[in-house]
Amino acid sequence: MKRLIVALVAMLVVSLCYADELPKTANIKCGPWVVGVSENEMTIVWTSTSRCMGWVEVAPDDGSSFYAEERPRFYEDLMGRHVISDVHHVRLTNLKPGTVYRYRLFQQCIDDSGHSPIPLSRVTASDVYSQRPFAVRTLNKGKEEISFTMINDIHGRDSIMNALTKDIRANNPDFVVFNGDMASFMGSIADIEKDFMIRASKNFSPNFPLVYVRGNHEARGPGYCEFLNLFPTSTGTPSQMFFHGPAAFLVLDCGEDKPDSDIEYGGTAAYDAYREQMAQWLKQAVASEEFKSAPVKIVLMHIPFENNAGWWGNNELKRLLLPILNEADVDIMLSGHNHGYSFRKEGSMKGVEFPILVNSNNDRVDVKVNKKEIKLNVLDATGKLLHEHVVKIE
Repeated sequence: MKRLIVALVAMLVVSLCYADELPKTANIKCGPWVVGVSENEMTIVWTSTSRCMGWVEVAPDDGSSFYAEERPRFYEDLMGRHVISDVHHVRLTNLKPGTVYRYRLFQQCIDDSGHSPIPLSRVTASDVYSQRPFAVRTLNKGKEEISFTMINDIHGRDSIMNALTKDIRANNPDFVVFNGDMASFMGSIADIEKDFMIRASKNFSPNFPLVYVRGNHEARGPGYCEFLNLFPTSTGTPSQMFFHGPAAFLVLDCGEDKPDSDIEYGGTAAYDAYREQMAQWLKQAVASEEFKSAPVKIVLMHIPFENNAGWWGNNELKRLLLPILNEADVDIMLSGHNHGYSFRKEGSMKGVEFPILVNSNNDRVDVKVNKKEIKLNVLDATGKLLHEHVVKIE
């Protein structure tokens, strides 16, 4: 009996050691979602269950099987090597405007701890055989009318997130805007996934471009530095400019809402200098011929301008950005932050020469834009129309 016990223990030890050496298999943990879309490029982002090398294959939406031919591969490269990580952002290039592209994700675990990287597992991929591949459309400046949907201030409430986004596929907008404070606290990547990106991935994000406007709550917590890792931009900051149909869009990062010296930030805040830098970028952006020639100009910023003296962050945004935006002939600003709806008509606010729609934290805004007007419908979580506005383009 003693020998049998010793033999069983030895077998258990060997099996445990062998289990540690078994190859890991990477699968999609959350995503994908699509950011940084233009007429010719886009970035596919997803997280995986293990650290691995990821890549994307792309096929036109021409009715052919994904297996009909070898498809072009795109990797995330850094200084001459394919990146190995559990967060992947692969840039697709040389695309055509207004064109639907199917795409497939691939992953393979790699041991890169030694001198020569060693593949650890078989390659896994998103399914294109028994279900439709992921597919997304590039932007198109030649499109006469465009549409998009905006939500904000979800603060990790999955039930509201689901109610506001469950019909996005049926509504078929050109893109979706997260206008800030999707989480109350940017903790780990797992927290960000749980708070809103798992739901977004289930409801729409593999197939509709995402435009993420950073709110003040995305600036809080240790995960704040993961924002651009999860939602990269061409500018390397949350502020960016893009074009679709007749419209130019300015995405502006508001930073925090209290003075840098506030005890809530523990001496880590440096938003005053950050906003100064953003103002300099904005001056250059609105001076470009591409922006000036756009028939429609829309600003997306989480914290709206207020008519009276607001908190420090709001006052600084108004001091630095409002004169630039007034001179840029902005047609409308879309905001959140206040957890309540309001529509400030042009001329109703001192010094503000364009209307501002502030969306509540429980509703969504569906927007349609052409050269003549901007139509805005505010709907609640049941789909009931609450407010509608039309902004004429002069």
